[in-house]
Amino acid sequence: MNSNATGTFGARVSVAMCTFNGGRYLEEQLESIALQTRLPCELVVCDDRSTDDTLAILKRFQSEAPFPVKVIQNSQRLGSTRNFDQAIGLARGRFIALSDQDDRWAPTKLERLSVALEENPFLGGVFSDANLVDGDGRQTGLRLFAQHGFTAAKQRDFVACPTATLLKHDVVTGATLVFRATIRRYCSPIPASWVHDGWLTWMIALHSRLSLLAEPLIDYRVHAGQQLGVTGGQGGHGEAETRRQFYRRVARQFEDLLQRVVAEGWNENDVLIKKIRGKIAFLKRQSTLSPSLGVRTLQMMSQLPRYMHYARGLGSLRIDLLLGRETP
Repeated sequence: MNSNATGTFGARVSVAMCTFNGGRYLEEQLESIALQTRLPCELVVCDDRSTDDTLAILKRFQSEAPFPVKVIQNSQRLGSTRNFDQAIGLARGRFIALSDQDDRWAPTKLERLSVALEENPFLGGVFSDANLVDGDGRQTGLRLFAQHGFTAAKQRDFVACPTATLLKHDVVTGATLVFRATIRRYCSPIPASWVHDGWLTWMIALHSRLSLLAEPLIDYRVHAGQQLGVTGGQGGHGEAETRRQFYRRVARQFEDLLQRVVAEGWNENDVLIKKIRGKIAFLKRQSTLSPSLGVRTLQMMSQLPRYMHYARGLGSLRIDLLLGRETP
C-alpha cells in the first residue's frame, strides 16, 4: 500500500467497479480514484473475463494503491448488470460508489457525495452531474443533465418526488451515484430486464430518499466501444432497437418492478402501484401503435395525458409520429 497517499479516509466508502476489456482507459480512471481528497476504504473490481491487458493493469494498481484493492475474476461472463450486482454485494463500506472503467473522477467526487449522505441521515443516495468527454478525454462542452433534458426546474421536481420523474424516464447515471449500503438488501437480485443503475435508482427512491448535486463530479466518457452510455447504443440493448421495441422492453422492466414491489407487501390500492400499472399499460399500447399515420395520430391523441405522466411529454409524442418508418 502506497504511503504517499494524498487523500484522507473519511466515512467508509467502497468503490464497486466492473471491468471488461477496459485497458485503453482503465489506468486513467484508477489514477483519479487514487487522487480523491477522501479516499475509499476499498476498491472492489469484478472483471468479466477480459482478454486484453485489463487484469495486468488492475494487478499493478493493486500493488501500489493507497487503499485495499480486491480483484475478482469471473469464471464465466456475467454481463454488466449481473457483474455490478456481484460487485455491490461484495462491498463492505458504509457507502457504495459505482465506477465505470472508462471515466475520470474529479478529486472531490467521493468527498462531496459522501458528505451529503453524512449530513442527511434520511438520504439513501445522492448523484451528480457530469462533463461529457470524447474517446480521447477531451471536453465536449456538454453536460450529462443537459443531455437528459434535466433542467433546474426538473431537478427540483425530482428531489421533491423522484418517482414522478422516474415514471417518465431515467435521470440517474450509475457512475455518478453513491448510496448507503443498507439499501442493498432491497436491490438484489437485479432483474435481467433492468440495467443496474436504473434498478438501484428505483430501489433507493422506494425505500429511502434520493437527492442530487448539480455539479459535474466526473468526466463521463462517450465513445463507440462503451457497453452502456448516453449515446452508445440503447442502454446496452443494441443500436438497432426500434421505438416499438423500446416500449416493449421498458414495459418488461416495469412489470418486473411491479412484481418486486407487490412481493414486498405494498398494498394494491397504493397510488404508486396504480401509477406503475398505468405506466405498463401505456407502454404496451405504444408498442402497438398503427403504422398508418392517420390512425396512429388518433391513437396518440387519446394518450396525450399519459404522455405527460409516463413519457417525455410532447417530445415523446413527436418521436412517435415517426413510427411509421419502422418495421412493426
